[in-house]
Amino acid sequence: MPDVWVTVATKERIEALMIQGLLTAAGLPVRLQGEALGSIYGLNTGPLGTVAVQVPAEVAGQARAILAARFQGADGHER
Repeated sequence: MPDVWVTVATKERIEALMIQGLLTAAGLPVRLQGEALGSIYGLNTGPLGTVAVQVPAEVAGQARAILAARFQGADGHER
């Protein structure tokens, strides 16, 4: 397990799961960090539903590039 993990996105649980799948498909190790109560009570929005998508520090740049390519349109705005 890597020693240092870096947050590359903070999203609601459902979107974080999609990002996890995208990065995992690219061969990157990913972990999700969120409030335990959000998972226990099935909260997907708001403060308890917010999840940090984390990758090892050494692949953070690659992960950010993948996310930028996927979630930004040609005009530079988020899709």
